[in-house]
Amino acid sequence: MSGQRGSVRKDGEGVASRARLLRVGVSVLRRLPRGCDRLLWSAGGFLSYCTAGQQRSIVRENQRLALRARPGSEGISRWRLEWSTCRAYYFYARYWVEILRLGSLAIPEVVMRVDAVDAEQFVARRLARQPTIVVLAHTGNWEWGGAWASITCNGVTAVAESLGDPMMTQWFLETRRRLGIKIILTGGDVARSLLRSLRDGELVALLADRDISGTGEVVKFLGENIALASGPGVLSVMSGAPIFPVGTYQRRGGRHEVRFFPPIEPPTQGARAERVAQVMRQVAAAVETIVVAEPHQWHNFQRYDESPDRGTP
Repeated sequence: MSGQRGSVRKDGEGVASRARLLRVGVSVLRRLPRGCDRLLWSAGGFLSYCTAGQQRSIVRENQRLALRARPGSEGISRWRLEWSTCRAYYFYARYWVEILRLGSLAIPEVVMRVDAVDAEQFVARRLARQPTIVVLAHTGNWEWGGAWASITCNGVTAVAESLGDPMMTQWFLETRRRLGIKIILTGGDVARSLLRSLRDGELVALLADRDISGTGEVVKFLGENIALASGPGVLSVMSGAPIFPVGTYQRRGGRHEVRFFPPIEPPTQGARAERVAQVMRQVAAAVETIVVAEPHQWHNFQRYDESPDRGTP
C-alpha cells in the first residue's frame, strides 16, 4: 500500500509540474516576439530528443512502424529511422509552442494561416449543418485544424481527457472554448453526449490513432494488429453520419494544412457489431494513410501494446 501511495504522489507531482510549466510557457511567450518561436521549438525539440531516455525508444518504434508502411520502403536504414525520430520531437515541440500562442491570436489570423485541401464536400455539408464526424491522427497541429473547422464550419464538438490538475484542464477548456470548440471530458456518458450533438447537426471530431479506453476495436494498422478507439465506428453506425478522415500538417512559415480524404459511409445492413467493425477497418486504413504521408509529424509517444487475446481484425 505504501508503494501505491508513493506512486500516486509522484503522479500528482508530475501533473502539477506540467501545469506549472504550462503557465510559465504562456507567460514567457506573451513577452517574446513571434520571431522567436522557431528558435524555441527547434531548441526544445532537440533538447527533448537528447534527454528522452526510454521514451525515445517508444517513439523510434512507432516511427519504424510508420516508415515501414510507406510504399516502396523495403528497408529502413538506422540513420533514416533516427532522423525521423529526432524530427518527431522537433514537430512536437512546435505543436506546444503553437498551442501556447493559439489562445492569444486573433480569430481571423487563425483562419488565414490554414490551407484546406479537398475540403469542398466537407464544407458544403457543414454549411448545411448536416451531422458529420471527423477522425484525425496526432499529426501536425490537430488543435489548429479544430480551430479552423470550428470558426469556418459552425463549431466543433471534441472529446478530451480530464487532466489531473484542474487549472491545467481549465486552461485547455478556455482556450478551446474561445475558438468555438466544445469539449466533452471523459468520465461521463461520452457516447450519449456525442450522439446528441450529431442529432443536433453538429460536427464531432475524434482522434483515432490509439485506444486509451482499453476497449477498442482490434484492426490492421501499420502492418500490426492494434486496438484503436472504436468510438468513430459506433457513432457513425448509430447516427448514420459519414466519417471524414482529416490529416493536419505543419508547414513552413507558420502555416498549417488541413487535408480531407474521401468520406466513409456507414453500412446499413448486418448486425451492429459487424457494421462497426467494417467502419473501423476503413477508419484504420484512412488514419494509416494520414500517418504514413508524413511520419515525422506523427506525435505518438505512447507504446502500442500487443493484445493477442483480444482477437484479430
